[in-house]
Amino acid sequence: MDATGRKDVLLLASPPLAQRTAGIGRFAKEAGWNLLAGKMLFDGMRGWRGDGALVTLRDDPAVVALARRLRRRGIPVVDMTAERPDLDVPRVCVDNRAIGRLAAEHLAGRNYRNAAFFSTNWSPIQSARYEGFAQGLADMAAERNRGTATHRASDVASGVAPARWVLAESVAAARRNDSTAVSRWFAGLLRSAKKPIAVFCNETQDAARVLAECRSCGIAVPEDVAILGVGDNLILCENQSVPLSCILQNGERLGYESAALLARLMDGMKAPASPVLVPPQGVAVRASTECTASSDPLVARALALVARNLSRPWGVGQLAAEVGVSPTSLNRRFVAELGRPPSTEIARQRMYKAVALVRDTHLPLAEIARRCGICNASYLSTLFRRETGRTVRQSRAAPNP
Repeated sequence: MDATGRKDVLLLASPPLAQRTAGIGRFAKEAGWNLLAGKMLFDGMRGWRGDGALVTLRDDPAVVALARRLRRRGIPVVDMTAERPDLDVPRVCVDNRAIGRLAAEHLAGRNYRNAAFFSTNWSPIQSARYEGFAQGLADMAAERNRGTATHRASDVASGVAPARWVLAESVAAARRNDSTAVSRWFAGLLRSAKKPIAVFCNETQDAARVLAECRSCGIAVPEDVAILGVGDNLILCENQSVPLSCILQNGERLGYESAALLARLMDGMKAPASPVLVPPQGVAVRASTECTASSDPLVARALALVARNLSRPWGVGQLAAEVGVSPTSLNRRFVAELGRPPSTEIARQRMYKAVALVRDTHLPLAEIARRCGICNASYLSTLFRRETGRTVRQSRAAPNP
């Protein structure tokens, strides 16, 4: 603490994620902290007489040693990741099980019954995300099976145990940097997987890797393989041949809550008995998961037509004529495959696209309505509030996660 009573706080976060840092900075400004950020881990930190530290404890022994040294001196430390549950340190982290469950809800809502989880490595974070994903798929498959007799028993089984694709567990360490070996491993997985399949990836970099391998194998995304990542890395997500959908981790709230916990500890309050969990903020839907899956070729063709031509005034009759069947037949096959008629699916696709355009662009509502085949801006505004619980103005005024 300096002469004015302002607390000195060390920020040692890797990687230095912009959203998390923004949340910490906002709290620090409100609290009047002196914030020190840097990796002064050795002699420079031994005599530091600060008041608290925000850190990310991973596998770097120097960071772990520093956190232990500070705590021995009675300086509060808050960890901002879930990678080291073996270390008894107060922590605030994203709710990784909830991230996995949100992924399951998003992909199951698009009718994917075959699923896989991909990660380059394996840690408690990946484990929790996989478990949340698997449990979410199992719960929704059971609910689907209870709700209708049209789904086969295999549909339920496919939702219970998504495949686990872990590079670190499947390719020898000596060959993980060998692109030929990795591509050969990926090609085997992708070609043998029952399609359509949804791949939930631990992070955006993993999602970009899956997309690259699909392109190398000539596999269509999202028609055959849907891809969903975690962490809205805009450079990777938006600048791909197929823009990548991702789960938003609520990084700014995580940073703010971490700083708030540290403030309480510095004021002498007792640490919570378990980690403070921050829920994910939602899904940024892009082209890699915009398709609704179907094992019926005719339904798949109709779905692709709608997705590529949302601005057209589709009705069941027009869509049936495009794919060469009667409206009655098309309706029957949609209900058997998706559990809903074509009109409902068309409305769903239009709303998904409209929500994404409201969130990700500054286009006027009238233009968004036109692109999505919605009659006018006023009706779109009503639908948006019904779908999201927020007005368009509230959504666009909210700070980026």
